[in-house]
Amino acid sequence: MSADAPHLRIASEIEVWPLLRATIALLPFVVLALATGNAMWMKASLLAIATVIAEDKLALRPSGVIAHGLAIIGGTYLLLLAELVPAFFVVACMLLAAGVILLASRGKALRALGNWTFIPVLILANELHGGRTVDALLRAAPAFLPYLLVALVPAFISAQRHSRGKPVARWSNLDDFGERAPFGEDLAAMLASVGIAALMVVYGRMEHAQWVIWGAASIVTGSVDTAREKLKNRAWGVIAGVPIGVVLGQFVVPHSGMAVTLATLAVFLTLVAFKRYVVGYFFRCLFVALAIMLANQSAADAFERLTHVLAGGVIGIVCVLGAHAVSRRLSR
Repeated sequence: MSADAPHLRIASEIEVWPLLRATIALLPFVVLALATGNAMWMKASLLAIATVIAEDKLALRPSGVIAHGLAIIGGTYLLLLAELVPAFFVVACMLLAAGVILLASRGKALRALGNWTFIPVLILANELHGGRTVDALLRAAPAFLPYLLVALVPAFISAQRHSRGKPVARWSNLDDFGERAPFGEDLAAMLASVGIAALMVVYGRMEHAQWVIWGAASIVTGSVDTAREKLKNRAWGVIAGVPIGVVLGQFVVPHSGMAVTLATLAVFLTLVAFKRYVVGYFFRCLFVALAIMLANQSAADAFERLTHVLAGGVIGIVCVLGAHAVSRRLSR
């Protein structure tokens, strides 16, 4: 085997054009974050990449991008306010998760729209909260809005190509969103898994709540077989990725504000950069752990990525298996 073989294998995994588009979309936020020292630009860049992904997968037009972006912003503020009342937070998470399944039931392609609404809402709400007191959060919340609105610009510009010569009223260039499927079993599994995960993080006062909640929600994939495969891929990715990220952050990569920003950028780029989910998730976990180590040198915080993802995955698979068993019994 030649010395170049590992490099060739990695290169064959990369989605070049999606990676290039995402880099172009995120670069202005990286530059602004580095130039101003304002971390809010990197937080807002999550909304930018989420809307760019949805715009690309669903051929959204400008009106579709705006509707999607406002849904994410509205959901983020809903969860921010919901965190003030633990029971409301649990219910809000369950309702947002239910929206993912209900969208997917209208067409397989719409699952991406649901996912890329729920994921940024969870992460942004957690990042923007930042451990603030109730009064501090209420004072700070309005200041987030301009950054979040600016984050819609890259997807809006990209969507212009779908709207030329097309009816203005339509929000997507797609005529068919794919197969519609029964959703009762998935809905029950999603509500149970997200509800249990949200209860655990709220009453257990766990940091990085989004890792547990999305870890549970992501396992609900439409069938028991795909749920098991998703859990296996996520478990492999996080078990292998986090320790490597910790070692790199502790001993290899120099600590600086620029290094943290670039590691965060790398996290977002893994969302589109790889053909296989398991490869992308491995690198995502690696860069998340690296970013944490570069920011605060806390291996304990970095390893929470591992424990939280696995805990959410266990909750998710148990709920999928439980909902499937109940569905089979009822069908008899």
